[in-house]
Amino acid sequence: MNLAKRSLYFLVGMSIGTVIVLFIAKQKKIEFPYGPDARTLKSIRVKEQRFFSEQAQQMLRTYQLDSLKIDYLLRASDVDFSKSDTNVKIPCQTYQVNGELKDLLVSMLIERCDSFAMFKEIYIQKNEK
Repeated sequence: MNLAKRSLYFLVGMSIGTVIVLFIAKQKKIEFPYGPDARTLKSIRVKEQRFFSEQAQQMLRTYQLDSLKIDYLLRASDVDFSKSDTNVKIPCQTYQVNGELKDLLVSMLIERCDSFAMFKEIYIQKNEK
């Protein structure tokens, strides 16, 4: 069997295997958070406790944001690592998370600790497109 034929069999088998794995993962709702943004946001999402500062609570009340919208933002946002403080281990690391929610631009400063996440600041502005 020549190299071209082996390569063809390999690519066909690899393609079929990839489709099967992705199909099973979709059925079981398995996530693949491999990027730094995805890993950071997932580690914030899975914290058992979330605390909000007075400023953050006021912004959430003003713009009528609830926990479902915060969960959506923690899935669909981007982490700005240049404005984040990730080198500190004690007590917590701080992340700047920027996202969009319909016609709103949301910027959150989140402190991620071992057992909880603290939303220190939330800034919301209208998206003028």
